[in-house]
Amino acid sequence: MKTNIVILFCAAIMMAACCGKSQSSSCAHDHNGEACCSAAGADGKACTHAEVKKIISAQVFIKPEKVDAFLAATKDLIEKSRAEEGCVSYSLYQDPQDKTKFLFFEEWKNQAAVDFHFATEHFGKFGETLEECASAPAVITIYDSVAEEKV
Repeated sequence: MKTNIVILFCAAIMMAACCGKSQSSSCAHDHNGEACCSAAGADGKACTHAEVKKIISAQVFIKPEKVDAFLAATKDLIEKSRAEEGCVSYSLYQDPQDKTKFLFFEEWKNQAAVDFHFATEHFGKFGETLEECASAPAVITIYDSVAEEKV
């Protein structure tokens, strides 16, 4: 069961990361089936999907007896993640009614920063701890910023 939870957690993150690299349905550029990049599109305007800020929400569910171990492991993860060059913010929240439910809320400069984060040693190490502590698969969503500002 533990291995399945971690596999699902990692698979969800990797699927979300891969989806972030593909062409967005809101992109007006013709990429001829290729993934979107920062090259100019058919309209002559630069396509900047690679520069879009990413927001990640990851809801995790922890066994009651593992909450302290989980929180101890998050200290290293949060400290090192916040120090990553592409990290805008990285926070953890605990549900006040259900102390076993947590929400990571992260802001990253772009998809490259997300990819780098997912490949770090501290993220991998945290995944191992989550395997031991999780009571259910995580719910992970990655959003693109829709603001016109560049990061």
